[in-house]
Amino acid sequence: MEKNKMNTRENLLHAFEASIVADPLYTRFRGMPVCQEMGERENMLLFSCFDVRTCMKDEVIYEAHTESDNTMHMILSGAVNVSSPSNDTYSRLQAGDVFGLFSFLDEDRSHSATIRAESEVTLLAINRAYFNLITIEDPTLGNQMLRFMFRLLSRMALKLESEYVAIHEFAMARRT
Repeated sequence: MEKNKMNTRENLLHAFEASIVADPLYTRFRGMPVCQEMGERENMLLFSCFDVRTCMKDEVIYEAHTESDNTMHMILSGAVNVSSPSNDTYSRLQAGDVFGLFSFLDEDRSHSATIRAESEVTLLAINRAYFNLITIEDPTLGNQMLRFMFRLLSRMALKLESEYVAIHEFAMARRT
């Protein structure tokens, strides 16, 4: 009897993994640069924690200075515009980019920008409350998610650092 339960559990796990691997959204997720450093099983577990959300062109995902629902979003396809409270677009995010991470990590932080879909956008989203539940129920998975977020923050910091260097070099070249 116990052996049948183990076989059933293994079969369900294999079916679950097969359904994830067959999902084209998972294929996109697995192709993201931040996922390249992780193993297949880790990617599957992380992917299964996210909700899929589709936004239509011109849909406002959230507005600057509004209270955050503490949700982090990763763009799987499409693009969004990031604009200031005065609606001046200052950035464009596309597949592989993340937004909402700071308000996800800092529960008291409101949104600093307005995010609007430039085209139809497919997002992966995870809410802080669900993340907290994951870390209690499965500390190993919670730790993997924290490492994933650390990789995202590291990529963001490197991007900002390289942009700062480029601006600095431009400003110094103008002085001479």
